[in-house]
Amino acid sequence: MAENERGIKKVVGLIGVALAVILVALFHVGFAGAVEKEERSLDSGIKVVPSAATVWNTIKGRSVDSVLGAPFFRYAMRTMPVYEKEFHSTLIEYPYGSSKRTDSLAAKPAHGIILYVHGYNDYFFQRELAEKADSAGYAFFAIDLHYCGRSLMPGDARGDMRNMREFFAELDYAVELARVITKERADSLPMVLMGHSQGGLLAAFYADQRPEEKFAALVLNSPFFEFNFNWLVRNLAIPVVSEIAILLPDFSIGSSGNPNYAYSLDKKYYGEWEYNTEWKSESRPEQFLGWVRAIHKAQQELHRGFHINSPTLVMHGDCTEKGEEWSENYMHCDGVLDVEHIEKWAPKVGPNVKTETVAGGLHDLFLSRKAVRDEAYAKAFRFIDESL
Repeated sequence: MAENERGIKKVVGLIGVALAVILVALFHVGFAGAVEKEERSLDSGIKVVPSAATVWNTIKGRSVDSVLGAPFFRYAMRTMPVYEKEFHSTLIEYPYGSSKRTDSLAAKPAHGIILYVHGYNDYFFQRELAEKADSAGYAFFAIDLHYCGRSLMPGDARGDMRNMREFFAELDYAVELARVITKERADSLPMVLMGHSQGGLLAAFYADQRPEEKFAALVLNSPFFEFNFNWLVRNLAIPVVSEIAILLPDFSIGSSGNPNYAYSLDKKYYGEWEYNTEWKSESRPEQFLGWVRAIHKAQQELHRGFHINSPTLVMHGDCTEKGEEWSENYMHCDGVLDVEHIEKWAPKVGPNVKTETVAGGLHDLFLSRKAVRDEAYAKAFRFIDESL
């Protein structure tokens, strides 16, 4: 009997070992497959120039923007940068000369193009920014990235991504489209990238990977250069989560978030802006581990150092607020990112970086109180003027 029991235990033990070996093997196969899939996704950063026919068909298909109305136009763009998956994005144009201006400026041609890239949980709605850019002498365009704003399709996970290079194809498209549109009215014009928050990180990453574009300047408005967590979370937890995301990219970490920044903007609360809260919500959209990894990997690239030779302006507020309870500080501080992190990492963008602190600035400096945002506009357009 004892012998039989020992034999049974031995068989059970062997089965356990076999199962463990199988599980380890499956883990390695799954891990290797996930890594291979991610490595293939890096190919999404390869430049694909849209054909002339595609560009002209896009131009012919333009329509008045239903969000901001005339004179804004929208252009629907489709790209397939990775896994044969089609992404929808939208270029918004504010036709040059549409803003009110003095007679001395009325007849002057544009002396540059600005392409604006929005941040996370965001889309382009800043009519005033377009008007200011136009009045300063710049043809203004903005992009709603895939899974965001006007580009959001049924079933899309709003704001999600798996690699920041996913956006490169639509940025390539937007740059080419903006150049063709403006070339109808003027010779080739210098191109300026302007990005906010995640869009600031993306604009810098894109410019670093596209040195042949020779962008005339970059203006980064409170760029997302670092997660706004304590040292342990930033340096230990985020890297671990990033590695887990290789196997579990679609694992959800929920959609909660501090709504106080939204309260500082929304006219229904303490702000002065009206926008679509389905596209720019009080709490963040549902997030997935794959999104965390995508941000972390792009930030790591920055922290090692980009090589952007274009003159770059990095702007941010003068204080940070992240208390869970509403405070008046949210009306004059960055309620999303730590301004010290932005200041710390700004020099890593390239050799020609200038930083500007805008006192009283919110996370999106151009949505701050009027006197503050006017200062931000002045700093931005003065920098661009001096860079051309």
